Amino acid sequence: MYPFERFSEDAKKVLTRAQTEAERARHSYIGTEHLLLALLDVDAEPKRLLVGLGAAEETVRGAIQNVLGRNERIVIQQIIPTSRVKKVIELSFGAAQREGSAFVTPMHLLIGLMEEGEGIAAHVLQDLGVTLEAIRGGRPGPVLPAPGSRVLVHDPEPPYRLWEGRVTGHGEEDGTVLVAIPNHPTTPEATVAHDLLHPIPVRPAATCDRCRHPAAG
Repeated sequence: MYPFERFSEDAKKVLTRAQTEAERARHSYIGTEHLLLALLDVDAEPKRLLVGLGAAEETVRGAIQNVLGRNERIVIQQIIPTSRVKKVIELSFGAAQREGSAFVTPMHLLIGLMEEGEGIAAHVLQDLGVTLEAIRGGRPGPVLPAPGSRVLVHDPEPPYRLWEGRVTGHGEEDGTVLVAIPNHPTTPEATVAHDLLHPIPVRPAATCDRCRHPAAG
């Protein structure tokens, strides 16, 4: 449906564990409820945020079981995502694009779940008092590099070469940074998501998906 490499490592874990949740429940589909339980299983921002909003795994799992009851489906040869999950994935890519991120993260998946709004996961969270506004409001604001700071900026496409630049300001949207890159042959100025920058001095970060991309090696 979408290239697997477009998901961050934690997001890949979420997708894999969503399938595991479906298998454990003996369902022949991957639904939004499986995706939500997977988000609560992976130690990333959505889990910490949801727990803080009163939607811990035990509470959510119990609410989902109450909704589904005993109506379990037997696993067939291939477990496939529902149309709602496909819509969630589509919305998560939109959320990543709005943030200027080249990769979909678990947080983007959670936002997609809430923006879709009609699946079991969204209804369970709404019943627990969790809203899209609460999720967005619960995210800590990023610490942006100050104007004048030296940074390294990745090219947006493989092999994601790093270029030295200098911060000139901050974008109108939260989390974006304006960077002058005087030595870049085609993009002397860029607006970059804060989490795609590396301060100087630094080595390529082991947690950066672009640094870890095979083409960057």
